[in-house]
Amino acid sequence: MTAKERHTALIEAMITDGTLSDPALIEAFRAVPRHRYVPGSGVLTPHGTPLNAATNPERWLSAVYTDDAVGTRVEERRLPRQRGSARAARRAAVARSATSSSAAPTVLAHILEAADLARGQRVLEIGTGTGWNTALLAHRLGDSAVTSVEVDERLAEAARTTLRAEGYLPAVHHADGYEGWPPDAPYDRITSTCGVRRIPPAWLRQTRPGGLIVCPWGLLEGAGVLTRVTRGRDGSAVGTFRGGVGFVPLRTPGPPRPSARDSGQQPDEYRLTQSDPLVALMAFPSAFALSVMVPDWRIRQRWIGTGAGLWACDRAGRSWVRIYPYGTSWMIEQGGPRSIWDEFEDALDTWRGLGCPPPERFGLSVDGEGVHRVWLDSPDGRSWRIGPPVRS
Repeated sequence: MTAKERHTALIEAMITDGTLSDPALIEAFRAVPRHRYVPGSGVLTPHGTPLNAATNPERWLSAVYTDDAVGTRVEERRLPRQRGSARAARRAAVARSATSSSAAPTVLAHILEAADLARGQRVLEIGTGTGWNTALLAHRLGDSAVTSVEVDERLAEAARTTLRAEGYLPAVHHADGYEGWPPDAPYDRITSTCGVRRIPPAWLRQTRPGGLIVCPWGLLEGAGVLTRVTRGRDGSAVGTFRGGVGFVPLRTPGPPRPSARDSGQQPDEYRLTQSDPLVALMAFPSAFALSVMVPDWRIRQRWIGTGAGLWACDRAGRSWVRIYPYGTSWMIEQGGPRSIWDEFEDALDTWRGLGCPPPERFGLSVDGEGVHRVWLDSPDGRSWRIGPPVRS
């Protein structure tokens, strides 16, 4: 199939399944083909496979028109050795990971549909990336209505070049997306394909009362929910979650946050169980509930000689849980000031007692001081405070 045929097939599929319904957005997606905005080299599939349009054009084009993100800013890092792993004696491998991406087409469509775009609105886009979404916004609203910010100067310049070549001239600035773009505020809409743990205060300040902020939100790393909140006159915001979505976290200047990893601590407590404890931590509905009800924890897959397990810890790594297969059973080890596994069990009991509600039954409120609360079914219903506004 040619690029044009693949592009047409992708758009028609999104129309058929209901992902795209706004006629003006459909026209924008038809007019702005994705392959014009994805670099021909230096990009990755979601599984980490390098793509190159010159050496393997079929694989590159297939990845571009598959409903998946394409990693467009690739960084390499050394993988630490895993204690007890069969590979422990080997030299640490080099892993390639994407810190910026071209969002999956359906994710982008869901964000733009949720934004309720209309001519006359002014929009701030957080994370220019390749410029594909920027072009869609410019086609839908006009160049002068769109401001976009990108923390990576090379990506910002590349996007400007591509947009100009495609006939679009929105304002693209090299800036920290966490701070928005005050000179052009207030905005009717702020959209982001980058995920956040809390709505940045600057976004709330720069959104017009009654305006919308649409972005991925979540406390799990790389997975969350599509969130749409409406800004109140007092600077507060309230809104709903619209289904699960994977995302690249919003990047800010400075070194990246280190990943959670098992550093070999000795446990304070051992526990053996016959039931698989990983299920609740791997299934998104229960993991999402745990992320809301249990404060401050991170998770990482862990490989040892007995099989695949998990490592969970708090932000500082002082309290932790190690889970791994042990014969026909599972071993749970925990240590530190908090008993995180006990907190998980209590939260799971609460979630099940509420009827195992899916993420779509939860919503988000942010008060005028920036304090976030996640609530169930109604802003006046049961809620959990997420914590004070922090940058990371």
